[in-house]
Amino acid sequence: MGGDLALFGAAFAVGIGSALLPIFVNAEVFVGGLGTMVNNRLTLLLAIVSLVIATTIGKAFVFQLARKGSRKIRSVERKAARNAFVGWVRRVSDWLLGLLDRPYAGALTAFVSSLTGVPPLAIVTIMAGASRQPQWLFLTMVFAGRMIQFLAIAFLFQKVSWF
Repeated sequence: MGGDLALFGAAFAVGIGSALLPIFVNAEVFVGGLGTMVNNRLTLLLAIVSLVIATTIGKAFVFQLARKGSRKIRSVERKAARNAFVGWVRRVSDWLLGLLDRPYAGALTAFVSSLTGVPPLAIVTIMAGASRQPQWLFLTMVFAGRMIQFLAIAFLFQKVSWF
């Protein structure tokens, strides 16, 4: 049981770290490692829940910093895409980021970003905080998207059936 508590604590720490420093702490890699090392489904599930709760708490902190900070985010001109797929991803990203100006339609952006990483959740969090997004809705979508993503990663790495 002591090992499980240490695992849950580590998952929580990685969740906070990945929310605040996503370039240096990668939650998806951590979940992949969990999926390969943890054989007990309940322990794995509880570690993922701990990770998702911590990630959501960290994103709430970043959201509030952006909300209290600058209200305007400058748009940066991008270079032309090198291939059609990259161009398509950029157009979808730009469209989703544009939805953040709408209080409830922007929830789609938070969910898609949490689930797929496109557009990057770190950017979406800052832009959502600077926009008119309701914090409760943003955090609900982040929680749901990250939970689905992390369970899917763990499922792929552990090759178990959750249902």
